Amino acid sequence: MDRIQLDLMIDWLFKLDSVPQGESISIGWLHPWPFWTWMATTIAIGIFSIWCYRRSSGNRFWRFFLPLNRFLILILVALLLNGPVIESSRQKRTSDQIIIMVDRSGSMDTMDVEGYESNRISRKDQTSRILDEIEDDLRKMSDQRTVRWFGFHGHVYEKSTQENATTPVFDEKLGRNTRIGYSIDQALSVTTGVPTSSIILLSDGRSHGNTDQQFTSKIRSRGVPIITIPIGSPDAAGDLGINQIVAPQIAFTDDRVPIRVSISRRGSMKGGFDLVLMDREDGRELDRLHIDQGDAPVVDRTLLGIPDEEGSVTWRVVIEPEGDDLVVDNNTMDIDIKLLEDPLRVLYVEGVPRWEYRYLKNLLLREESIESSIMLLSADRSFAQEGDRPISRLPVTSEEFNEFDVIIIGDVPAGVMSPDQHHLLREAVASGGTGVLWIAGEESTPRTWSDSKSASLLPFTQPFDLPAIGSPVQMKPTDEAKRIGVLRLNDGDSIEWPEELTNEKIEWSKIQWVQWIQRDRLKPTSSVLAETVRFQNQDENIPIVVDSRFGLGRSIYVATDDIWRWRYGRGERLGEQFWIQLIRLLGRSSLSGNESIAEFTPSSRQVSTGQLVRIRLKVIDESLVSNMGDSLIVSIEDQNGKQVSETVVQRDRSDMDTWNGSWIATEPGEFVFHIDSGELDIRTDIRVEDSSMEYRNPEVDHTSLEQLARITNGHIVDPRDIDNLFDLIPDRSITEIDVQKTTLWDAPFIFMLAMILLLVEWIGRRLHRMA
Repeated sequence: MDRIQLDLMIDWLFKLDSVPQGESISIGWLHPWPFWTWMATTIAIGIFSIWCYRRSSGNRFWRFFLPLNRFLILILVALLLNGPVIESSRQKRTSDQIIIMVDRSGSMDTMDVEGYESNRISRKDQTSRILDEIEDDLRKMSDQRTVRWFGFHGHVYEKSTQENATTPVFDEKLGRNTRIGYSIDQALSVTTGVPTSSIILLSDGRSHGNTDQQFTSKIRSRGVPIITIPIGSPDAAGDLGINQIVAPQIAFTDDRVPIRVSISRRGSMKGGFDLVLMDREDGRELDRLHIDQGDAPVVDRTLLGIPDEEGSVTWRVVIEPEGDDLVVDNNTMDIDIKLLEDPLRVLYVEGVPRWEYRYLKNLLLREESIESSIMLLSADRSFAQEGDRPISRLPVTSEEFNEFDVIIIGDVPAGVMSPDQHHLLREAVASGGTGVLWIAGEESTPRTWSDSKSASLLPFTQPFDLPAIGSPVQMKPTDEAKRIGVLRLNDGDSIEWPEELTNEKIEWSKIQWVQWIQRDRLKPTSSVLAETVRFQNQDENIPIVVDSRFGLGRSIYVATDDIWRWRYGRGERLGEQFWIQLIRLLGRSSLSGNESIAEFTPSSRQVSTGQLVRIRLKVIDESLVSNMGDSLIVSIEDQNGKQVSETVVQRDRSDMDTWNGSWIATEPGEFVFHIDSGELDIRTDIRVEDSSMEYRNPEVDHTSLEQLARITNGHIVDPRDIDNLFDLIPDRSITEIDVQKTTLWDAPFIFMLAMILLLVEWIGRRLHRMA
């Protein structure tokens, strides 16, 4: 018998051919008895075996061997009752997984990370550099464990690595909000069934909503430690940024040009800053304002620039923060202004030569930037009307009205103008952008204008028979005047409003006669530029100078003719500045209107995402109105000139020269509305701000990351100690021993052993003639 046959026989005898392959083989039991049972059973079997052969005779060998054989038979039976088996064991290892989550929210675009080549980089770039630093360790770890990658912002999404790559490419668009707790819970939900050793979280910690509180208990109950890597600068800097600038497109040389600036404070930015207006070409500073520290999220200020040249200039508005600023790119904005040296064309019509007329007339005559025509209606025919361009009658045609940029109407009865002239005046303001300056009078203005078509130009509603206040008052400018850059009187030490004009102890600054305008009668489009200082009606100061827009033009009503009294204290300076600034404000509106053949405006230049923007097109050139369609397509283009959307404006049937439409801003950025109908090519722009909290507060929240690591028994790893990261990851792989059992009670050798023992006992008993 050769070796192979012998092995086969042994396998058959002991059922080894039925035993599964394993790392080790041992004997086991299906129903093992305890030790004391075995001891008692063994003793009992021994006693029983001896007792069975106590009377046997014969030689000593058989008297010893037969009880022993009986003992072995019974022990074999006891062994079979315990269920002997051959156990084949094998180890089975289930590797654990590591979840790596990368923050892909909008705040990761914030450039606040120092220390990389002396330049600031964004938080997302810092994340990329950290992943590059640990790439070798990640590759080694991937050989032993499963690494799953997730990006997250408002929700989580899984990323896969490309061939031969260790880390995936995160190039998708950043999200508008962050929900860290919700995203972690989602990631754990899609990775169940495999032991998770830890979650590695790379984030700035900024999370919005109530998600963290809601999911903290769920995350903690899963027992997965979270290792957080805080991204971004821990120093709270906050951010200042220019939201919007409103400035005239056309202005006069040597004019005070108002530049209205809206600045946003984001995050913890509460420090002060300087707002500077400068010439971009030569860096010359034109104006500077200091804004003190505060909590206001939006700060509105007006800068004043005085140009001294003709042509087009580019001015720059710059924010100079006192401390650190997260984003410096939004601290600068340029504006283009066309400057004219041509004088303003002003028509001044007055009824009688009152005191205000005398001083205002002389001011217009000596002001080089104004070309005046002055008409005194009470003068006889032999009186030579004054002005740089004297006139002998009022304008009677639209062309004659349009020759003037500003029309000043003093105490004049409305009857001096025919209905046609009233209509032409109204159209000159609405369509031509002409400015109207009303100077109140005790006799006619505005009392006699109730039934005229020009009544609609007044910034308040009827009745126009306004009473006088009845006592001397003092005047001060409102915030609206500061916003648009008027009534800033230079008294040597101040360029705002001289203190003497509000000091009740100074008599010369008191205005003796003022009409009483009720605030509830102001039109919705009106705004108060100046008001009484202490005299109030129902806890509100009484308006003295009221401004309103009418079509392309502007109308300003001054409810007093006593400005001339200021000359008793400061000579001509204060009164001159008061009137010149109002006239130039009206003149800028006139120039803007005359340059346009159409007005294309959104309801707001700055809106939030999701907000409805109303679009209005008003065509001034009547020759175009009839040739244009009832529906016009508006193309919406991004900063690169690429069309991203479009909408439609429809002709207003009640106003045939007007088209209206709307658009919902869905994405943040700067966009241009463009209409190109063949007859008309016009553009206007709009700025869309992201309304989500992600951009309102871009600062980091590393405290939340520390709390998250603490409640999950994890760790927080500073980016500078990133080399220690993998020493903190526990091993949660599962090693299982798989045991396969093969019973031995039916093995051939057991049967043969039992038969041999029984046969030996039978032979022995026969030899000793025992039953």
